[in-house]
Amino acid sequence: MARRQIKRIAWLEPARFPYGYGDQHVFKGWVIPRAGPQMAGLLDSLGYDTVVYCGEGAPIEVDEIARNFDMACISVLSCTATYGLILGKQLSDMGMPVVAGGFHFAHALMTPETLAPTTEALDYVPYVIRGEGYKSLVELLEALEGGRSLESIHGLSYRFGDEKIHNPPAQLMTREELNQLPLPKWEKVIGVKRGHVISIHGMYGCPRKCTWCAVWPRDGRGNRSIDPAKVVDAIEHALKVQGRDNNRVTWIFFSSDNFPAIKDWARGVCNEIIKRRLPIKWTCQAEVAAVKRLELVKLMKEAGCEWWCIGFESISEDSLRASEKQQSLKDMEEAIRQLHANGIKIHGMFICGLPGDTRESIFRTVQWAKRMGIETIQITCLVELPGSQDYETMRQWERAFKPFQPPYELLNWLFTNGHYARVNTGKMSLYEIQRCAMEGMKHFYSIGHILKAIFPNWNTLKYELRRGSGFLRSLKAACIDSVYVTVLRMRGFKLLRQWENTRLNQLYQMMLQFPERIPQLVQEALKLIPRDWIEVMEKVAGERRPCKLVIREGELPRHLKPFIERWRMLANQC
Repeated sequence: MARRQIKRIAWLEPARFPYGYGDQHVFKGWVIPRAGPQMAGLLDSLGYDTVVYCGEGAPIEVDEIARNFDMACISVLSCTATYGLILGKQLSDMGMPVVAGGFHFAHALMTPETLAPTTEALDYVPYVIRGEGYKSLVELLEALEGGRSLESIHGLSYRFGDEKIHNPPAQLMTREELNQLPLPKWEKVIGVKRGHVISIHGMYGCPRKCTWCAVWPRDGRGNRSIDPAKVVDAIEHALKVQGRDNNRVTWIFFSSDNFPAIKDWARGVCNEIIKRRLPIKWTCQAEVAAVKRLELVKLMKEAGCEWWCIGFESISEDSLRASEKQQSLKDMEEAIRQLHANGIKIHGMFICGLPGDTRESIFRTVQWAKRMGIETIQITCLVELPGSQDYETMRQWERAFKPFQPPYELLNWLFTNGHYARVNTGKMSLYEIQRCAMEGMKHFYSIGHILKAIFPNWNTLKYELRRGSGFLRSLKAACIDSVYVTVLRMRGFKLLRQWENTRLNQLYQMMLQFPERIPQLVQEALKLIPRDWIEVMEKVAGERRPCKLVIREGELPRHLKPFIERWRMLANQC
């Protein structure tokens, strides 16, 4: 391998489609990059000059990147893998070293089937980092500069002649190692000043083990949190980049999968925010069980927490047990009451297509959400997430709906963002799952339910009065909350109608409804795909040749050892 001198690195986090394409998605116009700011901080500390392109906030121009940078790193989710790998192939053909990574490559088992997304990616890019990349990417840079061999890098997959080689998985970084990482550099994100939401991670992994989730298999279930003082340092730095002064409020999204799961850490972050008097409001992802720690809930509210995004998933006890979701309907109802009593609003997250789901159970769920006063909801379809327990034990790569065949099979990943029915649970057809998810949300985001939010928020009013605010001040806060919730519900109403009026989405639903027409519908759908994508996929198909697959398993990472044997046992039973 020839040595390369690498100085400037482009970190790319593409959206589902190119910027300005007109794709319907919630984050359009907002800048919430995933790993980019943190990786820019790390790489810059090593002497590189890193620029982060977030596809939600700025266009990604291939010619500009090839002209101005020495290497491209592309971080993808499964739903953005299509565009990311297309970009990777275009840049690679221009002679640029390209490495892909991200949640799409969160594989636990080392089998040809579960490694298939990575093997597919190697047709488009020469290198893929599987799992956590803080160490592996740095080691790859050393290898490209002639400092080490590729086979010594754990977590790396790469092409070498007629071989596609998967090195053993890497061990997760320890809590101490994570705390040694430099602060995220938000100033290195193109388009960041156009955003009004700043994402802060702070904690890696989740102590729970939901079977459909790919977070804990990749990031572990232990306590790998960043020191609270350093988390708030990152917030303060991001506020300075946004140009905020002490008289303006900025919204923070804590992107860690379960913010209050490690109570001492969550308490430390809240106390640090209060101590520094930061003018922020924030949203976090959380679990039902955390509400039992009322002192923590109250502290979070005092520190500026306004919303909890809670994965309720289902009101069916059977569905919850089947997915190893450790909560009951009684727990969920009590959590909602306690959060509302403490002035915190709720975004309820539900899944359509879990074992036992029916059309009736989905609409009972929506009625329950309205009756319980949940401010906003989302209903997503069960999808195959590479790296999840269900993906690897239930062979979801075989069961998932994949209408696009070679040479266009890469397009199937476009439909893994939760808005498309992908996996059949047995009781409902894929078309029924699709329609139940959409109709359930339309029922929640109806005109009548939007109008109900116009009146002053009763929960906020009671909370403010109870904490000693005057009546007028309490009423003002209640009115502000009602306006905010009304706007969000109106946005939901608009986005749902836009989704249903988008031709590509209409064609996908027709494929589910009329499987005998899939070949003709696919041809019509291909006309809506960017032309350069079609050309790249056809080129890759023409270049594809038989390759030997080399899998070097090595020793399993520590955090996976307790689960791998059980997963293999379940896989054999399936």
